[in-house]
Amino acid sequence: MSAPDSRERFSSQAALYARYRPSYPPELYHWILATAGVGPGASALDLACGTGLSTRPLAELGLEVVGIDPNEKMLAEAVAEGGARYARGESTATGLPDQSVDLVTVAQAFHWLDIPATLREIHRVLRPGRSAVAYWNIRDLSPGFMSEYDDSLRRFSREYAIIDKPIETSEQIRRAEGVRDVREAEFGYRQDFDLEGFLGRVYSSSYVVHGVKDHEPFRRELRATFERHARAGRIEFRYRTIALAWRLGFS
Repeated sequence: MSAPDSRERFSSQAALYARYRPSYPPELYHWILATAGVGPGASALDLACGTGLSTRPLAELGLEVVGIDPNEKMLAEAVAEGGARYARGESTATGLPDQSVDLVTVAQAFHWLDIPATLREIHRVLRPGRSAVAYWNIRDLSPGFMSEYDDSLRRFSREYAIIDKPIETSEQIRRAEGVRDVREAEFGYRQDFDLEGFLGRVYSSSYVVHGVKDHEPFRRELRATFERHARAGRIEFRYRTIALAWRLGFS
């Protein structure tokens, strides 16, 4: 069976994504605004916004932000939560006017996108001299719970080892035509889960939903890993939040 179109990969788990996926550290957004040189009242596009986890913090900081995503079920979760404006669109065809925004952000999604075509669209909608930023929460693979969970993904998911990863994608962006003035940052972040929350977080991942064939042994192993490492019935899910900012200039 062929893998689902990247635009529809998260349709079946949109509610889990909205409930269990992490937001991002506040320090990241302050870095984005300072690095991009924008503030309250500036216009922003949050591209491939999904359920709005990355859109709402920008709106809370006073930006006039629109979140755009091609997936109607993910957008429905974003609209239900509110806090920003949302519209359906593609990373290569946003529907926004030329040179209409001061900032473009892409959170936890650029590895699913056509990088050259998306960069062209970002260049089209950005005002001259303005910045784009891509950022991801990457699981911290320190020894213990997080590394054991990663081992389980590698053994049970047919997709996990072969899909593009954020670090690889950030290097592709860095080398892409037109990309210049690259700046980087990294922050720490965490979530705390009980067993139900941990399993919800696991099944918000498309490489679990679409890549795991034998779900019962996978769940048994996850529960056993949780029980080995839980303290007072909870585990800490740790991330490194990496960010890449750049400007664009095409000849």
